[in-house]
Amino acid sequence: MDCDCIQACPFFNDRMAMKPAMAGVYKQNYCQGAFNECARHLVMKALGKPAVPPDLFPNMAERANHLIQAAQSGS
Repeated sequence: MDCDCIQACPFFNDRMAMKPAMAGVYKQNYCQGAFNECARHLVMKALGKPAVPPDLFPNMAERANHLIQAAQSGS
């Protein structure tokens, strides 16, 4: 199942600087697979699209959780 954000996702649509080989793996694993585990998706759902850092990759769930916790605690 594809992520509901796939059409506007800068990661999926190659608008982020990255290695193309790795981007394909991320897209398959996250955008077209376990999108609920995607760091970008987690931040977007919790805090809104403007809160997603441009350099956040799908596999950076730990960073995403820190961003969400910091925003929710007001830090």
